[in-house]
Amino acid sequence: MTKLEEIIHAEIRAGGPMRFDRFMELALYCPGLGYYAKTEGPSPVGRSGDFYTSVSVGPLFGRLLGRQFYQMWQLLGKPASFWLIEQGAHDGQLARDILEWCGAEVPDFLEAIRYGVVDTSGGGSIRQKCSLQAEHAPYVTWFESLASIAEVQPVGVFFSNELIDAFPVRAIICKAGKWRESFVGIDEKGRLAWTEEIITDPDLLQEIELRSIPAIEGYSTEINLRAIEWMAEVARIFQNGYVLTIDYGYPASVYYSDFRVGGTLTAYVKHKAVDDVLAEPGMRDLTAHVDFTALIREGEKNGLTALGFVDQQRFLMGIAHDEMSGAAGPRLKLQESLRAWNTLTHPEHLGATFFALLQAKNAPAQLEGLRFARTGGWE
Repeated sequence: MTKLEEIIHAEIRAGGPMRFDRFMELALYCPGLGYYAKTEGPSPVGRSGDFYTSVSVGPLFGRLLGRQFYQMWQLLGKPASFWLIEQGAHDGQLARDILEWCGAEVPDFLEAIRYGVVDTSGGGSIRQKCSLQAEHAPYVTWFESLASIAEVQPVGVFFSNELIDAFPVRAIICKAGKWRESFVGIDEKGRLAWTEEIITDPDLLQEIELRSIPAIEGYSTEINLRAIEWMAEVARIFQNGYVLTIDYGYPASVYYSDFRVGGTLTAYVKHKAVDDVLAEPGMRDLTAHVDFTALIREGEKNGLTALGFVDQQRFLMGIAHDEMSGAAGPRLKLQESLRAWNTLTHPEHLGATFFALLQAKNAPAQLEGLRFARTGGWE
């Protein structure tokens, strides 16, 4: 039994079955032991890790985001200080790709950039700080919390790439016509095992009702209360600016459809999905898809306007359209990066897997990344 397993078992023995979001938090973020909180060892991202991201494909993804941010800066009147604030920066590679492209193609924009990184307080933050030294250090500010960003009153864009899918979620299941919450206990053989309890948390009950989840016997799914709290905090950061959220997920009508009876909770090991999310805590990536409708609803409650929700293929094609059509302007070097472009946009690769949600507060709506977006689509 690993040290992390000992911690989980001890907590269950002391306090009874553990809520799944607590288990997921320990499995991913327990200091020094959680999957994302280890300070040593190889990165979990890439060929030798457990999953790929758009960033690990190469620098093209950062160039494309840089171009979209450049347009946002122009739309907001080219302020002298323009904040790019990233949460979930992993090893800092995306920040480097964005800043290097801006320096090469739009140096006037680079001079205006203030790059903020929200410290994840795990092993990743150490990797970020090590990788963003030297020439990038003058542009980078480290924030310990979202509240500390709001104190700066920035103008710019807050963005994340594959962040929310790793937020700990509440797991629920329908039994005998009633919703119950799934907990983690210890079975007669001493193994971690699922158990259920009656739901008494009013916030969880309210969210279940808002989503109109089908009460089908045995139907299991997830509710991400932390994502809702996060969205409310993010909405308070800017008086003028944008929020870009890129992740895999669905609108609520798809997420909680009748046929999706098993939810989306998954563990990943060496690029393969594994059903048993309780096994080997700290050694596997745990993830759940994002309910984008919930993010939009909470954003609107806190002053954010939803500008568009679009799959990654259309989002990146919109940004790259001018270069593909031969128009003048900052170059993305697509011809030199065709393999990466295909991986990022093809529906059989990442193009239909990931989605981009763009929200704004007191900012223009005509964004390049929404050029090919369908109307609505987030209900």
